Amino acid sequence: MIERAFSANQLPDYAAERATALVTTGSNRDQDLASRWIMVTGDENYRSAFAKLCGDPERGHLLWDNAESDAFRTAHSVQMEMRAMSLTDASGGYMVPFTLDPAIILTNPGTINPLRTISRVVQTVTDSWAGVTSAGVSAEWLAEATEAADASPTLAQPSIPVHKGAAFIPYSYEVGMDAGAGFLDELGALLQDGASRLQSIAYTTGTGTGQPKGIVTALDGSVSEVAPTTAETFSSPDVYKVKQALSPRWQANAQWLASGAIMDSIDQLETGNGAKKFPGVGEATPTLLRKPIWETSDMDSSINPAATADNHVLIYGDFSQFVIVDRIGTTIELIPNLFGANRRPTGQRGAFMWFRTGSDVTTVNAFRMLNVATTA
Repeated sequence: MIERAFSANQLPDYAAERATALVTTGSNRDQDLASRWIMVTGDENYRSAFAKLCGDPERGHLLWDNAESDAFRTAHSVQMEMRAMSLTDASGGYMVPFTLDPAIILTNPGTINPLRTISRVVQTVTDSWAGVTSAGVSAEWLAEATEAADASPTLAQPSIPVHKGAAFIPYSYEVGMDAGAGFLDELGALLQDGASRLQSIAYTTGTGTGQPKGIVTALDGSVSEVAPTTAETFSSPDVYKVKQALSPRWQANAQWLASGAIMDSIDQLETGNGAKKFPGVGEATPTLLRKPIWETSDMDSSINPAATADNHVLIYGDFSQFVIVDRIGTTIELIPNLFGANRRPTGQRGAFMWFRTGSDVTTVNAFRMLNVATTA
């Protein structure tokens, strides 16, 4: 099913890889449920049944043939099983065909946020993701016939819960009448864009309460925070200070993250003779001190010494230690008629989509974050 969707250009290569990982990793139970989810929501009969429901949520099912009816019933059975694993899922609604599901194919078309590109992104069929971390094992040199020290590692098991996000998409009767493959593709693009813009902020500065915990939130006030060389000022020594504060364990895969305005500020820093101090920042593929630097829309972009505030302007670290979790099975509730301010029909239908995702830092020491705090 995955290969067929990929060959039909319904699924980009990275999405096919994520879907494949779902059915080949994790517990046997998770692999089984993920496999059945892909089989039923990837079935062309389910896709066409879903399209007919989008065209007419009240009577679309009357247009189903036997194959579409069977596909829908099978999908509903899998959906109920997935819901039974959670006490927080909403009732009702229909599962989005997996070739449209943001949990599989979400990119970042609506905002500049590279976290899904550089972080560890995992999918799950349960309410949370559990990992295992360790500070590692200490080796030693031993003399002949000398007892070895106990090098048992200390293990931790971080757990990242998923939170419900939602988006509402109105569309006209006329669009619904033409509901087919083209309409579903457009609907999928809208779902991805809406989810992307909502998640972009959460993955950066989300509180972790009722929404994903952002990377800035996770590092704020931790041992990873680095103060500037000169109080209330961002200057070139701070770049070196942040980089050198990260332990060697995490340097090999380390990358930078900053807003576009801060990247521009770094690009303007000069040596005593007027040469650029960090010329790589201005390149088409930006680098800072030989490491990639990525632009995000959601980190602090200015420093106001006249205000009392934290200004988290630069992050450096191994972003495989920031995990984004997507729970598969995005759901849509179809609303047959929308009404205007005067409570008269507008000739529109609505698609109310909800999805579940979470994020958090699994190893705080894998990062260093510059906080240029100011006091009014």
